Amino acid sequence: MLEEYGVPTIYGVKNGYKGFKKDNCWIKLDGKKVETIHRMGGSALVCNRGNDDIDVMAEAIMKKGVNMLFIVGGDGTHRGADKIQQYMVKANYECSVVGIPKTIDNDIPVIDDSFGFATAVSEAVRAIEAGYVEATGAPNCIGL
Repeated sequence: MLEEYGVPTIYGVKNGYKGFKKDNCWIKLDGKKVETIHRMGGSALVCNRGNDDIDVMAEAIMKKGVNMLFIVGGDGTHRGADKIQQYMVKANYECSVVGIPKTIDNDIPVIDDSFGFATAVSEAVRAIEAGYVEATGAPNCIGL
């Protein structure tokens, strides 16, 4: 986005919604910082369940001059994104809020599968199959 679209600054916010209100959680991202991010498990920015004060988050977004906000997460994260968007509209602040579904629960309506769901299913299948192999190969075996 930096080179192709001329976006002057891209931030990543550490610790989910809780990080929005802390200046030290706003990380300026560039090509060097994200070149291997796709190889990292989980969330490179550290995730955090639970919403914080929407007013405080929205004010922090406006203070930073953000005009495009990409939120990645599950149904709770998207409910928070909707509240942020509603706040922005009431404040007459132009900011596109984009929700990107990523949940192992696959509980977001309208989409068939989200990032994370297929991985969770395939890893669960591997664990169950491994347990089955162990259980059938050892009499009186108990899986823990």
